[in-house]
Amino acid sequence: MAENIENKVGLQSCYWKENDKLFSVSKGGTFILYTNNSNEFSVDERCVGGKTKNPKETVSKARWAFIYEFFFQKLEKAKQEDISENLWGPLSGGTDNVAKYGLGTKYKQGSKLIFKPESYSYYYGYKQRVELFTESPGTGFYFYIIPVDKPQISFAYFTKSEEVKHYGENVSLQIMLHAYNLDKKNKYKAKLYLLEEDIAKGLKETDDFEDNNLWKEPRVYNIENGASGDNWNSYINLNFPIDIEWKKDQKSDKNFTVVLEVYKFWVEPGMIYGTNNKEERVNYKNYADDPTTDLVQYDPEILGLKDIDNKKSISSRFIVSKELMGDYLKRIEQDKNNMIQYIGDIEYSQREFDPCGYSKITIKDEDDKDRESFVIFDETAAVGAIDKTKQSFAIITGDTRKNISITLDQLTTQDTFCQGLLLDQGQKHSEKKNVFQVDKVYAALKNGNDHVRRTDATHQEQQKNAGVATTKENDNDTDVVKTNSSYNAGVAQQWREGVDYKIDSNEKITLMLRYMYNKTAFESLQNPDNKNVNAGVNLLWIFRYFWFTDDTAQTYFLPVSTCRYPNQLVKINVWPDIEWEVSFIISTNETHTLSFGKKEDLTNYPAGQGLRFSDKFKTKSEYKGFSFSTDISAKINGNVHKLGFEKIENIIKKLADLKEFLDKFNSDNSANASTGGFKEYFSFKLVSPNIVLAFKWNMGSVVEKENNHRAVTMLNGAFKLAPLIGINFEVDLFVITDSIKVYGIGDITKFIRKAIEWVTETDIYLIAYVNIELNGEFTIVYNSINGIDNKKSNKKAILSIPFGVKGGIKSNEENVIILPTGEKKEKFEAEISINSGIEITEELGTDNTGPYKKNSYVFKGLNVKVVIIENVFSRNKLSVIPKIDETFEVMKEDKICPESIEYLNNKKDEK
Repeated sequence: MAENIENKVGLQSCYWKENDKLFSVSKGGTFILYTNNSNEFSVDERCVGGKTKNPKETVSKARWAFIYEFFFQKLEKAKQEDISENLWGPLSGGTDNVAKYGLGTKYKQGSKLIFKPESYSYYYGYKQRVELFTESPGTGFYFYIIPVDKPQISFAYFTKSEEVKHYGENVSLQIMLHAYNLDKKNKYKAKLYLLEEDIAKGLKETDDFEDNNLWKEPRVYNIENGASGDNWNSYINLNFPIDIEWKKDQKSDKNFTVVLEVYKFWVEPGMIYGTNNKEERVNYKNYADDPTTDLVQYDPEILGLKDIDNKKSISSRFIVSKELMGDYLKRIEQDKNNMIQYIGDIEYSQREFDPCGYSKITIKDEDDKDRESFVIFDETAAVGAIDKTKQSFAIITGDTRKNISITLDQLTTQDTFCQGLLLDQGQKHSEKKNVFQVDKVYAALKNGNDHVRRTDATHQEQQKNAGVATTKENDNDTDVVKTNSSYNAGVAQQWREGVDYKIDSNEKITLMLRYMYNKTAFESLQNPDNKNVNAGVNLLWIFRYFWFTDDTAQTYFLPVSTCRYPNQLVKINVWPDIEWEVSFIISTNETHTLSFGKKEDLTNYPAGQGLRFSDKFKTKSEYKGFSFSTDISAKINGNVHKLGFEKIENIIKKLADLKEFLDKFNSDNSANASTGGFKEYFSFKLVSPNIVLAFKWNMGSVVEKENNHRAVTMLNGAFKLAPLIGINFEVDLFVITDSIKVYGIGDITKFIRKAIEWVTETDIYLIAYVNIELNGEFTIVYNSINGIDNKKSNKKAILSIPFGVKGGIKSNEENVIILPTGEKKEKFEAEISINSGIEITEELGTDNTGPYKKNSYVFKGLNVKVVIIENVFSRNKLSVIPKIDETFEVMKEDKICPESIEYLNNKKDEK
């Protein structure tokens, strides 16, 4: 025996037989029981104290019981009347109820105990105390055992796994590994993967785990050798956010689980030189196929899992709500705004003098070197408020993160007196995260809308200790009062250190922020089984950001604190980096326009207005003589997306139907056109619109320093009418000459014309025309701070009156080309025209003098145009071959009278 028991009474020792090898057990010793071995504990009379009256009876009545050492320590300290539950191991056979330590009958009686560790592996590796006694525990012999099984991956436990969680929240996971850390011959590491539960089912291979892993890389953990204390198992503990990127086509609550692989690794010498790292997978556990479901049967205190429910549940997966993306973003914004209100920015109107402090807070967009920094707090400000933390600093970005630095000037938190205002007991502002309070911030006490302030009786002593001389200006100080309410700004904003922020130094932190787009459309109506359809519908997500409102911005904030100025909330508004360009053109095939027979080409107009993404209109839709094109472009994350706007066709078709109705009133279509009289030689026709518009807008910043920290909606647009509408009057001069009866002139001229037409197989015409057209151009430059920029915006209306005479010949009805469509086209055309016109312009704008109205009257000159063309139809294609197309200027364009300017502030000047 390990000690002299001759002078003792009762059971004093025992034996342990492992695989037929017998060992003596010392009191208080620790013994590892491997489950693949047979383990038997026994006593005989040699184990009984020498002063025992009846050693044989003592052996036969030996009682065995075991309990976790953790629990036994609690029982020793507890009062008997406070013990309300039986914490002892599952042994049976006791005949008498033992009251001490609440044992009851959970003990084995007899000289032997064959120990079979619980089949539930969660108890493997835990230190258990074995009590050997005759009357009651704690009075006799004891020793410790640690059941050890073969190395295995045990339970996985997500905190509150049965509660439905939301994207953006954090989850905590614990995985227990057994016996890998006890292998003295090998080294092990674990690789952890996160997968959707439905996808994970049935997967066995590493490649499959990697392909479906929701993290970019598996999480790798080295399993350290060795063990001590009451628990010889090893654990993987982690906390991670539920990333919204995992949502995908989710229409119902989604389950996520983990897969763990264990690798043996070693280093081998290289073939020639150096070494090679080797690894081999020795075990894995896919918790989708082998979930942890029975932790409820185990005591939560032993496992260290405090919130296990009292019903059977799956602990190795967590559930995420089917919350729509739009609802998610609204909730996250609401949570952030609520926390800003709960924490409460402490407003300062005058300088404070605590030794622990800073003088200035400066925000800078590090990715925009041309943009000025914004000083949001300056205790030395000579002009204006020292505290501007009610304002926000705005940035514009998309999926790409921007680096926003927050810098503190003259920070004095190191090697100076700090009372730890609004911090946990014993904490100081010398710790970086107590200045840039990413993890924990306390709210200060408020009375209504104002923070409660109390005189700091130790202020002068603080200054003395800090070596600061007391002056009339700094001899008094007040401090805010800490409440018990604390908040985690990083969790509310789903921040990860190194991803969303990095603390560069004591004085500087960099926030790495991005804009989180809602890249879904009509999400509530989508069927998760129609993934291809959903993907097509979701392409419309960019129209969520077609126009920018205050709700478009996403808010981020950082509490900055020292004793001098605690809880200064630096707020950043993030706006989407989207540029929109919309251009549209509508025209008809009519040729009666200001340009004397040639319609003005407006297809290059958008580019002339500064639109960068709108190409020259290449494709057109046509309907009843109308042609129209639309170009809608959006630049997102540096990529240009082009979208057709086919719904506009409905609007165009309505206009075309209206034109068709109005054309019924044209003299060409009148049933009376051939009945003689005025309508025989006079006709008029409505000239349809030739219109183009070009608009672009995006978020930007203004140059004014007082507003440079803000983001504004900037819009530039132009609208040209060439024309909006017009009327074309034509007079057939031959009809007039044919009707002259004096000396038979009309009959003579008609005979000559008809003879020429018969000989040449042509038709001859001579027409005088007058057009009246309303043209215009409007431009606008706008931003949401300054409104319309009148100097860059103007309106111009033009009344154009072109007139002239044109005459010529063309192939007659017997010499035409009949196209496959049935349309007839002359083989030959020749025309000479004399053209002129008048243009009356009224313009509204603004110059350095002020808003004005400008009028001008212009004679458009006189020109003669000669055109001869031949039409050839070959290989199913009509070709126009110009023989002559020349214009000769006879008179130059000139003003009819001086231009007049009327200033609308009643000042007038004429030029």
